[in-house]
Amino acid sequence: MAYSDDTSMNTLLAGMASVDAEACHEFARRQHVAGHGADLQTAAHLLHDQAFAAQLDRPAELVAWKYPERFEPVDQALLTTLLQAASDNERERVRSLIADLDFADITALSSIANHLARACEQFGRFGARRPDPQQSLF
Repeated sequence: MAYSDDTSMNTLLAGMASVDAEACHEFARRQHVAGHGADLQTAAHLLHDQAFAAQLDRPAELVAWKYPERFEPVDQALLTTLLQAASDNERERVRSLIADLDFADITALSSIANHLARACEQFGRFGARRPDPQQSLF
């Protein structure tokens, strides 16, 4: 799905909960424009680190894991809570929220965080201005 400035935040969060890289990119762009890009990048790294640590605590599930074609959506309220806790640097709260999740949800959260972190890096380097489709490449 293509996301734009007119896309509602609920639609964007639903896309993120389904591990849609484009939704994560648009969310990161909006946060960058609002001046929260660095905070989101820090939160994404914390969320990824905690999800990855939870995966490593379950070696049998990690070895058996097969990456799906498409993730079942993560609970949007949980995703929002985790992003807020991570942006507030509440490492223990993030860890405790992740600890009891299904392995698939933990892996989905790790992927979401990874998409957000990459998008934040891109916006940090190149800015968040949308390209002009009429502008020549050269």
